[in-house]
Amino acid sequence: MAKPGRRRERAITPLTPLRWTCASVLLAALVPGCATCRDASGLPAAVGGSAPATSGAAREAASRGAGRRGRAGTQQVAASAAGPIDREVVPVSNAAPPPPADFEAPSIPPKDSEFAIDLTAALRLAEAENPLIAEARQRIGEAAAALQGAQVLLLPSLNLGTTYHNHLGNLQRSSGRILDLREQSLYFGGGSDVFAASTVEVPAVSVFSPLTDAIFEPLAARQQVVRTRFDARATANSILLEVSQQYFELMATEAFLRVRRETAEQGTEVARLTRAYADAGEGRDADAERAATELALIVVEVRQAEEEAAVAAARLAHRLHLDQSVRIRPVAPAAEVVTIVDPARTLPELLEAALAGRPEVGARSAAIDAAEYRHKQEQFRPLLPTLWVGFSAGGFGGGGSPFGTQLGNFGGRSDFDVSLFWTVRNLGMGNLSLQRRREAEVGQAVGERARTIAGVRAEAASAYASVAASRRQVDVTTYQLASAEKGFREDLDRIRSTVGRPIEVVNSLQLLNDARIARIRAVTDYNQAELRLFVALGSPPPLSGPADAPMPAAPIASPPLPPLAGLVAPGPLPLPRQVMPTRREAAR
Repeated sequence: MAKPGRRRERAITPLTPLRWTCASVLLAALVPGCATCRDASGLPAAVGGSAPATSGAAREAASRGAGRRGRAGTQQVAASAAGPIDREVVPVSNAAPPPPADFEAPSIPPKDSEFAIDLTAALRLAEAENPLIAEARQRIGEAAAALQGAQVLLLPSLNLGTTYHNHLGNLQRSSGRILDLREQSLYFGGGSDVFAASTVEVPAVSVFSPLTDAIFEPLAARQQVVRTRFDARATANSILLEVSQQYFELMATEAFLRVRRETAEQGTEVARLTRAYADAGEGRDADAERAATELALIVVEVRQAEEEAAVAAARLAHRLHLDQSVRIRPVAPAAEVVTIVDPARTLPELLEAALAGRPEVGARSAAIDAAEYRHKQEQFRPLLPTLWVGFSAGGFGGGGSPFGTQLGNFGGRSDFDVSLFWTVRNLGMGNLSLQRRREAEVGQAVGERARTIAGVRAEAASAYASVAASRRQVDVTTYQLASAEKGFREDLDRIRSTVGRPIEVVNSLQLLNDARIARIRAVTDYNQAELRLFVALGSPPPLSGPADAPMPAAPIASPPLPPLAGLVAPGPLPLPRQVMPTRREAAR
């Protein structure tokens, strides 16, 4: 890079005709349309003294200072200004091709319509329209129905019906005597399946249930409801976290696109100034070609940023169950730092809060409780009887030989039966097998909870480390961006003042572009890490606005999801069970 002192020496040195011509071409390129460059000699009016006469070709070349020319064209201008020469100059253009000028035209055509969305609207749409969240909440309804069935095992069942019986031929009495007779009977009212003097096989009011199922099945089913509710919350947290991450990624891609387009505009100016230096003989063609190449690469980055923004919008629309033919745009494309978790909280405090608040831990604890109830159910099964109660009332009549075969003698009839019996399966070996199976299921549930606890701790610690690292990276890139912006402005002013070298501003533009991208990426990583840490503590991503605020009509994909009203039981979820192992678990 030329030193300023040397520039001052050159400013007071008498100018040769060639130097006058080069200076006029350079000034005309740097300041197109300037009034000081329009005199007959092609020199700035502020320059003192008389200017050497120049040829018509030199004045014409000076008036086209802003145009793009090769090195050979500059040599011809210099030769005509210096006078005739005794050899022929062959014009050979080795300049780089002009950079694309249509970088503002998108390579991916925009969609027919757009839907502006912010983070709060995205989270609310995901909670209402995401199929995975809807499926998880449908399981709550299934578990609640199973609980309702377990709670009514001792409630009687009601049966209404009739029975017609007709017999013709031999019958054997209990004494062994064979009778040839014909008989028929009719029963109607409560219950059915009635023959002769036997009781009603299908009572009008009946209760049939093992007492061990009636006692322990509702307890286990209630824990299954709790588990599915915790699982639904965990699924919602995971999906909402993914939606928030994709929303911030969409904001980042839109910011990348905006920054690269701005860099392309600045690169166009840098390429023009660098080419002007080369055309005036004050710079190298290699620098101009490099500037043009850098601009072409920036244009390629603009195209890539357009693709990334379109892909990010499609991924977010998929998670929100929106129509893919509508382009999603973030309301606030600027990347801003969002801090949710108090930076003063230590890692041990956050780990404790994560274990107490994560729904996955609560779901695994509820699964342990359900497995333990089923284990007790098999332990008490041989000790508790099976209860059978039946009551029937209706009309009964009939007839048969030798008293007449016509239906008659109808009258009222009622039956009441109570039966208790104990069952020992396969001499007790079947019961022992079921007990060991349930005990193994308890051990599996305990192991699953231990694995979940380890995963929760790892997620919280990883998110905490990411937040700390991203926060430092934001500080570094903020300083880097400020330094790069200052350096680019200074180098651009120097080249416009013909003090610096063109290659310097090309390097400064590269550094500025890298600093802008690094700043956006650092802010995005920090925001995503903050949300991961917040969700790792057991809560869904927070809403920036009220949850009941009216939302604009969203382009929901077809077919829409079924309504989910009434699937989630009212009331708060119970707190997860303490993660300290019980005496039984410690012994195991």
